[in-house]
Amino acid sequence: MKPSEVTTVCLVLAAGASSRMGQAKQLLELNGQPLVERMGCLALEAGFDAVVVVTGARRAAIEAVLPEFMYTVHNPNWAKGMGSSVHAGLSLAIRLFPELQYSGFILTDQPYLNSALLRNMLRQLQQGSAPGIAAHYNGTLGVPAIFRAGLFPELLALDGHKGAKSILHKYQEALQSIPFPGGVFDLDFPEDWARFIGKGDSG
Repeated sequence: MKPSEVTTVCLVLAAGASSRMGQAKQLLELNGQPLVERMGCLALEAGFDAVVVVTGARRAAIEAVLPEFMYTVHNPNWAKGMGSSVHAGLSLAIRLFPELQYSGFILTDQPYLNSALLRNMLRQLQQGSAPGIAAHYNGTLGVPAIFRAGLFPELLALDGHKGAKSILHKYQEALQSIPFPGGVFDLDFPEDWARFIGKGDSG
C-alpha cells in the first residue's frame, strides 16, 4: 500500500527502559516472536494499514528485530514519559501518511491483547461518530485506544508521563469503549512474565 493510501495507522509505544523488568520487555519472546514485533503484527492482522513503532531506550535492539514493513521512529525524549512517545509517533505518521484518519495506540506489555479486539475497536469507531474508542478494564478507560484525526492536535500536544490518559479522561463521556478484561494484566516485573508464561495462554 502506498503511503498516500494509508488512512489507519497503529503506533506501538516501545520506548521505555523496562527498568523494573530487568531486561527489555519489548524483546521478551512469545512463541519465538518478540513482543514488540507481535504487537505490530496484531495491528496489521486487525486491519490497520500501517504500523509505526516508537523506540527509545532500547532503540538498536528493538529495530534489529522488526520486519522491514514496519516503520520506526526514535524518541530521544523517551525518559520524559509516554506523552513524548505519542508525540513522536503521531508526528511521523502524519508526515508519512497525508490521508491519515485514525491512529491507534498500543503497548508491548499487555500480553493478552489480540487482533480480534483491535479489529472490533477499529470497526466500531469507523461505523460510528465518536472521536475515539478505548479499552475498558479495571473500572476505567485505557489502551489500546484509537482516535480520529480530530483529536490529533491534542495528542500532539501531550508531554510527560500521562500519555493519552488525559485525553481519555477528558473525553470519556464521548468515547466509545469495549471490554478488555485482560488489559488489567501487564508486564512490569519478572514475576509477571513468569506468571503469564506459566498459564500457557496468550489470550
